[in-house]
Amino acid sequence: MSNAAERKLNELLKALDRSLATVTATAEAARAGIRVRALAPYYDYRASLDEYEAIVLVIRNALVQQSEVVAERTRQTLLAREREILALSIRAALDFFFSLSAIPNLSLGIRECFTQELRSLKNAERRVSSDIHRGSIPPDLESDLETAREILGEIMQKAPTMLSFD
Repeated sequence: MSNAAERKLNELLKALDRSLATVTATAEAARAGIRVRALAPYYDYRASLDEYEAIVLVIRNALVQQSEVVAERTRQTLLAREREILALSIRAALDFFFSLSAIPNLSLGIRECFTQELRSLKNAERRVSSDIHRGSIPPDLESDLETAREILGEIMQKAPTMLSFD
């Protein structure tokens, strides 16, 4: 392992922390946007999550150039960040869905838009229930996940589809 490789990894970890801060900020902006029926901040939030995941993949690939000690320490950091992002995304989804469920007439195409959120919730549920997170996830997070899924189902039932002319 070279010092250059370790410096690169440290820069990537700093980028990951900045990305987590961006996800947090865009989640808050999306919550505020949805309350006033603006979906653009939601799309920014989804894009920030994708960017975060891309940085995680780059870091995982960089671990092959590290000593086992550095690689293991980094894996533990990634695990801690994954727990943070899971909690953030589940709670953000819950907030989004509560806001959306209060809107009597959802805009055309919203059903298709939030099909992505349903997939994300299923992925979060799979990740939360994995052995690696057992005992490390706040107990109320699984309840929030279930509540978010139920609210999303309700929203999707009342949302018009792109092909609906009602």
